[in-house]
Amino acid sequence: MIDELRDLLWQVQTAAGKDFSGLGLLVCDSPQDLPITPLRRKSDPPLRRSLVDSLVTVSSTNSEYHDGFHIVSTGWKLTLVSQYFSPPIIKNAVIDRRKVFGARYMAALFGSAFPRVEMSGIASGEFGIAVFRGGKERRFEAAP
Repeated sequence: MIDELRDLLWQVQTAAGKDFSGLGLLVCDSPQDLPITPLRRKSDPPLRRSLVDSLVTVSSTNSEYHDGFHIVSTGWKLTLVSQYFSPPIIKNAVIDRRKVFGARYMAALFGSAFPRVEMSGIASGEFGIAVFRGGKERRFEAAP
């Protein structure tokens, strides 16, 4: 599953092109149990033909939904978009501070340890992609 999320992040980033705003994903089947709140009035996903197309749409700088985290089920269905996600800090988390990262990276790292979160991932044009599981970074690939 980790490789599937990595592939999804790269596909979205590549397909989005210059309008890519970055992406934060939580893979979770019980979003009602997460410390999230919608950033927009409506958080139902604008569904397209595929998950990649839907995520490209919400990850555009032109989309009102580009900010926050998007929730994807373990069956790879987009369930919520543009969620403010505030997981508790993991005091003893291993953080590679040689990388230049931001708040989305930290939220994804800490959030991957949250009960019922299968894993999380982020993508950024300048950073690359990272996938987290169990409070640890499991994959990192720098931007080309």
